[in-house]
Amino acid sequence: MIDKSTIKFAFVTVLAIAINTSDEKNSMASNPKSKLPSLQEIAALPPVPSRGTPNGQRTPGGTRTPDGKIDGKIGACKPTDKLLTALVPEDAKGLTTVEHPVFWFYIPYAPKEVHSVEFSLHDQQETTTIYRIPLQLTKTPGIYSISLPPNSEKALKLNEPYHWYFKLNCDPQEKLENDIVLDGWVTRVQPNTSQIIWYDKLTDLSKRLFSNPKNSQVKKDWEEFLKSVGLEGLAQVPVVN
Repeated sequence: MIDKSTIKFAFVTVLAIAINTSDEKNSMASNPKSKLPSLQEIAALPPVPSRGTPNGQRTPGGTRTPDGKIDGKIGACKPTDKLLTALVPEDAKGLTTVEHPVFWFYIPYAPKEVHSVEFSLHDQQETTTIYRIPLQLTKTPGIYSISLPPNSEKALKLNEPYHWYFKLNCDPQEKLENDIVLDGWVTRVQPNTSQIIWYDKLTDLSKRLFSNPKNSQVKKDWEEFLKSVGLEGLAQVPVVN
């Protein structure tokens, strides 16, 4: 029997490869429709390795109604139809080939509704903080990017997992019990077409969508990519930076 998690990771891999083979010099709208492989071909691809790290958390806890909406507030924040979400696979692990990757989050709150936001990146043992920055939101709700600064001190080393945290608090008094915390992992690797390079492909598609929000092929690629990891509910949300 084919393992479901293997199929899911492999499907994401195949989808990313299909998108990567598009001619980036031409308009996305002119690219022909990619043919998806068979179930047997998908199952033959390897899953993304765990690298000894636990799963992260791409959304906060919360009670859902039968129609999938959130029932009640999270922390001190107001109730929203969609959760604060890190745009990562379900286990919140992803790969990159660049030294300074970009991280993407859906923030459902307006700037005036949020008191504090912080992003931090640590080594696997969490003995060293690579990067920590408080953020000022200006254009949310929407999909928001966080880039590591382009200097050697913040560069990711090859094949080393890094643990990131995203904290948001809507409480003016910043009580710790009202922190909303997401976390996940990023590992820099050499380019490898047998695995999904999640952060790189997500950043490429996000930038294309931001520059060409009405391009039908870009929108389709974006929707299919998010759907491959169960984030299709965010496909119509605007990319705000």
